[in-house]
Amino acid sequence: MKGPAAGEPSQREYLQGAKATLGLTWDALALGAGISPRALKNYRMPEHSRDHRRMPSLARRAIDQLVSVHAKKIRKKAA
Repeated sequence: MKGPAAGEPSQREYLQGAKATLGLTWDALALGAGISPRALKNYRMPEHSRDHRRMPSLARRAIDQLVSVHAKKIRKKAA
């Protein structure tokens, strides 16, 4: 399985960062992105875990969209 490119966070780190940025529980993050909570649990497992699954690009785009909308709301409040 191919790991992250140099300087990029691992899939697990990416998900932990998105969760922290949004201030959501794992279940709320999954539901907000349209991902089943069980699938999200597999995506955030360490890469060496047999339960780890590579996150589909569609799921990543959904999470990126949640983070983007959140950032826009923060900027709007600050203005």
